[in-house]
Amino acid sequence: MNPSRLLNSVLTLCTCLVLTSTLFAQQDAAEESKADDIRELKLRDWQPRSMLKTKVTRVNLPKYPIIDVHNHLGGGANTLTEERVARYLKEMDNAGVRTVINLDGGWDDRLKETVAALDKAHPGRFLTFALINLNGFDEEGWTERETERLRRSFEAGAKGLKFHKTLGLSYRDKDGKLLGIDDERLDPIWALCGEMRRPVMIHTADPAAFFTPLDRYNERWHELNEHPGWLFFGDKFPSREELLEQRNRAIAKHPETTFIGAHFGNNPEDLEAVGQWLDKYPNFYVDIDARINELGRQPYSCRRFFIKYQDRILFGTDTTPKADAYRLYYRFMETDDEYFDTAESHHRQGFWMIYGIFLPDEVLEKIYYANAVKLLGLPKPE
Repeated sequence: MNPSRLLNSVLTLCTCLVLTSTLFAQQDAAEESKADDIRELKLRDWQPRSMLKTKVTRVNLPKYPIIDVHNHLGGGANTLTEERVARYLKEMDNAGVRTVINLDGGWDDRLKETVAALDKAHPGRFLTFALINLNGFDEEGWTERETERLRRSFEAGAKGLKFHKTLGLSYRDKDGKLLGIDDERLDPIWALCGEMRRPVMIHTADPAAFFTPLDRYNERWHELNEHPGWLFFGDKFPSREELLEQRNRAIAKHPETTFIGAHFGNNPEDLEAVGQWLDKYPNFYVDIDARINELGRQPYSCRRFFIKYQDRILFGTDTTPKADAYRLYYRFMETDDEYFDTAESHHRQGFWMIYGIFLPDEVLEKIYYANAVKLLGLPKPE
């Protein structure tokens, strides 16, 4: 190549490199400037701090002993070590909690080990609920097998039965059909619970926002982006309304069995509907676990509801024993504090604050322990 042409090519290349470098530098500077522009703040990074100056009431101990009907402490001897259980008891004592119901009992040896580590080792402080094995529900003999297994669990000390939200959402037969909550194969199990006077804690569906598109209108956008597996919107899932109707059909079909609707029947967004269920099904109760974030943003309606249905509401947290988490529940139930955060009571659920509902003492007493005592046949806490 001609040296002169080669030199020109090199100079041209160098000029292109300089121009490209300058362009990239300008782009980087523009991006940096854009990042510093508050108008470009991303929604996930927005963490507003309230400017309100409001009363803060710290309720270290509740007015009455607490029976927490909804908790997950783990199951089996390997998990429930003496050290772990001692930590649970310390937090419970610090928060004035008399009894915690553990919903992780499982079945067979795991159930027996759980009862031994909790119920028998610490009488009156813990109660265990059993689970059933839904795997293989479409196999011949599954109903008989699980009904008998559950009977053995009750005889071994389990005080009730827990169903997770996977019933209705996850278990499918070989043809891909979901096992419905009101499927007739479950009828003997519901019936056994009624026969042996063991309540059923049933978690059906999930918050309303979890069944809507994950778009700019979804009020739980932050939470669902962190936990995409919690979104049940789409053709492969039943609607939330259908799941709740399935559950209600099972409740209606088994009037001798007591059902506790976890998470306020999983419909705290619609108190009117929950009230209609309580009116219609005398064997239906609700607990408040992990839903004070919803209840506390509608304090007037919530307070009226709690007073009206004071005999049908149970206290629960769904949060491993932690004194400060319990105290947020007490603040919600006992005070008229305004606009406070409850994320520590469970986790961040929605981007809003709540208000206390300052319940009358006679209502608090029922919700804190008396309703659970009656439902579970327990001695009154001292």
